[in-house]
Amino acid sequence: MDTRRETIHLLCKSIINRLENKKSITFPPRLRQVVEDEMFGLIGSLILTDQDLKERTLIRMGTRADVLEGTDFAESDQYKAAKSVVRATFGDDYLNGFYFQRPLKTVASSLVEYFMRSSHIEDVYETDEDLERQIVEIVRKFNPAELH
Repeated sequence: MDTRRETIHLLCKSIINRLENKKSITFPPRLRQVVEDEMFGLIGSLILTDQDLKERTLIRMGTRADVLEGTDFAESDQYKAAKSVVRATFGDDYLNGFYFQRPLKTVASSLVEYFMRSSHIEDVYETDEDLERQIVEIVRKFNPAELH
């Protein structure tokens, strides 16, 4: 299963659902989408997906995705070579279809800071370290293949 930008939205949703279910954070239900969108805005640039890899590979090759629809272009040696070069720029932090541009602990720390300062979060009932550890665990267990 290829990860997409939408998969990161689903990851954000999973994080807030689990933290809320564990009573680690509370927020008004009407603000759920706002919190989710703000989380995505915060970490979306720190996590790349298979979709990003494909798009950047095609850009590197000077080709548009719509031109290749329905072809076996992705199997070509030229595409594979370009993909390999682009993949090398994504770094080594790869997990479940996500290419982390910062260590997972840093991503989790960014979310903890957000929860602590956001006016949309009513309360945080965990220490920064416990919350960070929970987020890392949620991300590690998140499996995009199980979403479909």
